[in-house]
Amino acid sequence: MYTLTTMATIQKKISRGYTYWQIVESRRVNGKPRPIVLAHLGTAAGLLQRLQQGPGKPLKAKVLQFGGLAALWNIAEELKVVETIDRFVPKRDQGLSCGQYMLLAALNRCVSPTSKASLYDWYRKTLLHRLLPAAKKALSSQRFWDHMDLVTDKAIAAIENEWATRLVQDFHIDLRTLIFDATNFDTFIDTKNPCTLVQRGHAKSKRSDLRILGLALLVSIDHDVPLLSHVYPGNQNDVTTFAQVTDSLVARYQQFAKECQHITLVFDGGNNSIDNIQKIDKSKYHFITSLTLTSHKDLLEVPLHEFKSFTDDDRLQGTVAYRTTKEIWGKNRTVVITRSDKLLEGQLAGIQQTLRKRRAALHELRAKLRRSQEPNAKGKGYTPQSLQKHLDNLSSGQYISSILKTQIVKTSKGGLDFTFETDFKAYNELKQTRLGKRILCTDNDTWSSEEIILGSRAQSHAEDAFKQMKNPHWVSFSPNFHWTDQKLRVHAFYCVLALTLSALLRRKAAQAGINLSINGLLEQLTDITEVINLYSPEGKKGSGKLRADYVLSEQSPLQEKLCAIFDIIKLRHR
Repeated sequence: MYTLTTMATIQKKISRGYTYWQIVESRRVNGKPRPIVLAHLGTAAGLLQRLQQGPGKPLKAKVLQFGGLAALWNIAEELKVVETIDRFVPKRDQGLSCGQYMLLAALNRCVSPTSKASLYDWYRKTLLHRLLPAAKKALSSQRFWDHMDLVTDKAIAAIENEWATRLVQDFHIDLRTLIFDATNFDTFIDTKNPCTLVQRGHAKSKRSDLRILGLALLVSIDHDVPLLSHVYPGNQNDVTTFAQVTDSLVARYQQFAKECQHITLVFDGGNNSIDNIQKIDKSKYHFITSLTLTSHKDLLEVPLHEFKSFTDDDRLQGTVAYRTTKEIWGKNRTVVITRSDKLLEGQLAGIQQTLRKRRAALHELRAKLRRSQEPNAKGKGYTPQSLQKHLDNLSSGQYISSILKTQIVKTSKGGLDFTFETDFKAYNELKQTRLGKRILCTDNDTWSSEEIILGSRAQSHAEDAFKQMKNPHWVSFSPNFHWTDQKLRVHAFYCVLALTLSALLRRKAAQAGINLSINGLLEQLTDITEVINLYSPEGKKGSGKLRADYVLSEQSPLQEKLCAIFDIIKLRHR
C-alpha cells in the first residue's frame, strides 16, 4: 500500500558515468519510505534543448465552438435545467439522461439550429463533447426521438412550473407587468399526416400553402423571459386559445403572488370575450387590453382638441390621449383613447401602397374587359355580375372599402365599362376619426394615462420574443423535423428553453452594464473558440497519442468582459 508523504523533487542519478535527472517522490511502502520515480528527464543538456525548442510545430489543430455554449451552459446550471427535467422524466441510469438530451437540443437551437440527424456532426465540434461525453450512436436521431417519447405533457407543465418558481426566487424576475401573446410557425408536414396540432390557418408568414403550429407565451418585460408556454392547433383563434390557457395563467398568478401582489397582465384585444375577461376579473390579475374600434364608435367621435399631449415624457412624443370611463363587459372600466403620429404615418403609407396596387389592377381589368368586347374576341367574356364580383374584390379590405369607389357603366355602343375613384371625403374622415388610434381598457383605475399607455406598449416584449424564435440563426424554432403531436410539443418545449436561457444570458449582461441584443451577444460569444494544437507524440519513433495543447482564441476587450461576466474560463480544458 502506497501513502503519499512528501512533494515531488528533481534528483540526479549517475549511470555508467553519465548524470541523468529524474522526478522522484518519496512514499511509504508497507510502512517504509521508498523513492518512487515519476518521470525520467534525461541529461541536463537534453532537457535544456527540449525547453529551448518548445513543443515544436503542431501537426494540425482543431477548433471547437466554445464561448456561447459555455456561457449558456453556466446559465443552465444556475436554472438547474438537467436536474429538474430528470426529476420529472426519470430513466434507467444508462447513457445520457433525458435532461441532458433536452439541454443539448436547446443549446443547439441557440447557436446552430440543425436536424437531429446532423446533431452529432455539430456536437463533436463543440466543447459539449467534453461536458456531455457521448458516442455517435447515442446522438442518432432515433436515440433522441426515443428520449423525446418519455417527455409527457404533464411532465412539461411540472418542469415549467418549477422553473417559473426558480426564475422568480433565484433570478428575481420583475413580475409587475407580464405579457401574454401568441403566434404560429410554419411546418412542412404533409397534408395527409394525421397530427392535429398543425393545421392550415392564418399564417403570420402569409404562407397559406403550409400547415402551421400555434405557440402562446407569457413573458416578463424584464428581458422577455418566458414564464409559461402553451402549444395549440394552428387554425385555432385567439379567443379560444386564451380561454384554454386562462387556468394556467391564474395558477401562475397564485404562484407569483407571494413575491408580487400587483401584477398587470397585458394582452391583445383579439383575446377578448366576456367569459375570458370575467375569468381575469376573478383571478386578481390587473389587466390592460385593447378594444375593437368599430365596436366603440362613440369613443372615436371625441374631437381631437379634447385629447391631451405628453410633453414631459419623451417616450410619448407624438402621442395624444383622451381618458374616460365606460361600462364594458358588465363593469365600469377605465378607457384611454390614444392617437399616435407614428401609427398614423404607418397606416397612411399602407393605405397608399394598397391603393396603388388596386388602381393598377383596375387598369389591368379594364384592359381585359375591352379586349373581351372586341370583334372575334375569344373566351367567355364578362357579364355585369362577373364584372361586379371582380370590382368588389378589388375595392374590399380594411379602410379601402370606404375609400375606393367603383361603378359599372354602359359604353356608347352598349358594352360594359366601369369607373373608379378615391373618395377623399371618406379618406379625410378616416384620418380624423379612426386612423392612428387605439382604444385601451384597464382596471388599473389609479394608474395615470401615461402608465396605461406605456403598459400597453409592453406587448412588444412578447413580439420581440417571437421575432427571436423566428430568427434562422439564433434561438430558432425552425427547422422543425418532427411529425407527431407529442414530438411537436417536446420540440416547442426545448425551443422555449432555448429562449429562456438566451434571455437570461442577455439579462445578466445588461445587469453588468453591457446592453446587447440576444443576436449580438451570441455573435460575440460564439466568436470565442477553443483551439487544440496537436503535436507529435513524445514516445520513441513518434509512436503514441498526439500531444494536445489547449488555448482560447484571441478576444476583444468586450469579449474579455463577457468571459468574466459569464465565468466561462472555468470550462476551458486544463
